[in-house]
Amino acid sequence: MRKILILFLLVILTNSCAVTQANQPSSTSNYSLVYVEPPRAYGNIDRKALREAIITNLSYLQKIDPKTEFDYGGKIVHAREVANTQRTLLQIIDTAESNEMIELLLDYMFEWYKASGVDGKGNVTFTGYYIPEVEGSLHPSDKYRYPLYRMPDDLKKDSTYFTRIDIDGEKVLDGRGLEIAWLADPVEAYFLHIQGSGTIKLPDGSTIGVHYAGNNGHLYTSIGKLMLELRLLKPGEANIIGLKKYLREHEDHMSEILYQNPRYIFFKLAKGGAHGSINVPLTPGHSIATDPSLFPRGGLSFIRTTTPVVDQSGKVLKWEPVNRFVLNQDEGGAIKGPGRVDLFWGAGVEAGHSAGSMKEQGELYFILQK
Repeated sequence: MRKILILFLLVILTNSCAVTQANQPSSTSNYSLVYVEPPRAYGNIDRKALREAIITNLSYLQKIDPKTEFDYGGKIVHAREVANTQRTLLQIIDTAESNEMIELLLDYMFEWYKASGVDGKGNVTFTGYYIPEVEGSLHPSDKYRYPLYRMPDDLKKDSTYFTRIDIDGEKVLDGRGLEIAWLADPVEAYFLHIQGSGTIKLPDGSTIGVHYAGNNGHLYTSIGKLMLELRLLKPGEANIIGLKKYLREHEDHMSEILYQNPRYIFFKLAKGGAHGSINVPLTPGHSIATDPSLFPRGGLSFIRTTTPVVDQSGKVLKWEPVNRFVLNQDEGGAIKGPGRVDLFWGAGVEAGHSAGSMKEQGELYFILQK
């Protein structure tokens, strides 16, 4: 009875401060987010994981200026309102006794904004990313020859720097003391750049994290797309598993292929798990990366797509529909435009297989309390 009373009060409080129809954002605009009716059918909510993601996300919203502005389909809201939205959802998942009750409250208490997508009709392409574990050392040797670099002091903000071929091919950063670690495998080093962070397994068996620190200002070029165009790979092979296999089997022109992506990532050593670009821990399955120039950082989101179920070899056994609340906590060099989302899968081999297999269509929504 007490829980029902709490939920009733939530509804009353929300209704008292609800925006009027006259103040609603336009449902026909050129914005990346468009005001829509609730999509409903929110699926089975993993309350524990969602709670974890929201709590870590609130640490970001509470650190920034509460008057920081975010654009929701032409409606400008402050960080304070975004945080209140997430606190309200926490109250709902903590007190509602059924998913049906949660669905009722979500329909009534929140405004929904849909991403315009790649075609202006809401179609979004979903890919996945993960935290790889790679073999490396804090000291160079014949085995550990492929360096990771920290941010150079002469790299200027909003300007371009040396390209991948300059750094890895011409060795222009050698001798400057910028190395933070050395890896054993150039292919794993490249894909660590793509993922943006990872874990290094050191020779003594211990591990240390490396997180994204910055980039060289060049646009990302997909080597998978390039290899398809050159017919080096067949359709369906341009995933992480297929790319790694080809590169290792063709070491004679591996570097030439990798150099086609001029974007280069700089790292920093770190403890703990993966952190997103808003500097909060990522939650597997409940953190996403989007284009920060288009979508509100730290925003509460909802996704609809399909995800793979894989076996130990990485073979996809089946695809399952996913309807899930997530937090917008990260960004990526390849994640640009209103029609791209990267879903975080976690760490390890299985996460890598799942993330590498994913390139699916779906829908993306952002949510605000009325």
